[in-house]
Amino acid sequence: MHRRDDQYLVSQPLEIQSILNALRRKRTLVRLDVPDHATAVISTILDIEGASGDLYLDNAAAADVNTRLLAAPSVRFQATLDRILIEFHGTLSPTQWEDSPAFLMARPQSLYRLQRREFFRVEVPSKNPAVFTVLDPPMEGAKAVFPVHDISAGGLRLVDKDHLLGETVGKIYMGRLDMPGVQTIEVGLRVLRTAEITPESGKATQTVACKYFNLGTNKQIAIQQYIGQLERAMMARRWALE
Repeated sequence: MHRRDDQYLVSQPLEIQSILNALRRKRTLVRLDVPDHATAVISTILDIEGASGDLYLDNAAAADVNTRLLAAPSVRFQATLDRILIEFHGTLSPTQWEDSPAFLMARPQSLYRLQRREFFRVEVPSKNPAVFTVLDPPMEGAKAVFPVHDISAGGLRLVDKDHLLGETVGKIYMGRLDMPGVQTIEVGLRVLRTAEITPESGKATQTVACKYFNLGTNKQIAIQQYIGQLERAMMARRWALE
């Protein structure tokens, strides 16, 4: 199904192959996840099958994560190439690469090359999350604090366990964004949509996608610093497993 940003769609086989070859050559980190489920792994392209163009990918260290990814009807592939987000969907199957377990993913017939950095979302660790505190309109203290599920330069998703924001699409909330290791900023968020996700606990919860409202340059820099911090931590964890 095509999206509104189809101007970013790449469907020429040679161009797709060139992009995938570049990701492999640069050993770019790849995120494999099941959208709206807490199942994800950071991977790399190990090799590309010459005839078919199919991708050999690192699998997860945890067997249960591999099981969920292999069972998923659709897995999202995301990576950045020269600060451009590469994204497509497909299915994974188990295989071997150099006598070690790996994933096999068919070369996509099309992919998105999103030329705006804001499209790339980074998941926020649940143990020490960034949080958004609603200040206006006033809310009861304990209910005004929402953990951030993931964040990008263009917006973020809030975890809304009590479904307090579910009927407020289009509404703007003014509040405080606390990002561990980075300065706290005041920011406005416009609610775009809501969705249900299923964490590993199995209990569904609501997330609320928001776009920043009237975000100044200094605040944009702070958010980019936090995103960079998360990406560096993600890379460090990935290399530690190798």
